[in-house]
Amino acid sequence: MSTEKDSMPIRDKYLLTCREAAIYFNIGLKNMRSLARDRSLKISVKLRERTLIVRPKFEEYVLQLLEDKPTEDLS
Repeated sequence: MSTEKDSMPIRDKYLLTCREAAIYFNIGLKNMRSLARDRSLKISVKLRERTLIVRPKFEEYVLQLLEDKPTEDLS
């Protein structure tokens, strides 16, 4: 039987729960669930009753957002 001490670190997991993804990416849980429900993003999978975030796909999504957003001059 596994305990929390024995669990794998979030950064090493391929699939994350919405709660884990929200913590890892510093995004609110409601926003994370909303993103997970958006089928067009293709960042999540539904296994039975659970929706899991595919961490590498979500990382790609975030990087794409950063590339598309023009950099702001902070001077």
